[in-house]
Amino acid sequence: MTNTPVEESLLQIIRSYHQYAAQGGDVETLTLEQLKALLTDSVPRFMESLGRKEPYFITELFRAADKDKDNQISFDEFLYILGKLLRDYHLQYHRGLCARYCTQHGLY
Repeated sequence: MTNTPVEESLLQIIRSYHQYAAQGGDVETLTLEQLKALLTDSVPRFMESLGRKEPYFITELFRAADKDKDNQISFDEFLYILGKLLRDYHLQYHRGLCARYCTQHGLY
């Protein structure tokens, strides 16, 4: 049976996490530099919006996600970051819907 598009998306997130984690140190966790590379390479629009390319943003995101304060991001901690990504993309989706509606109805 073939995976659905959502299943493929989930598997790709897992693959990406492990691809960056395997670049050194513990292959099951991400360092700050690995997280920065993963986000910059994988979600550039998220990173470019609202000044997220600034070094302090990634550092603060890392600190907030690192619940056990071991200076590494486990996959469970990575889920916190994914939640932030999904929320941001969801807001962008709704902004796009609103913009199209306003354009279609001459509200701009």
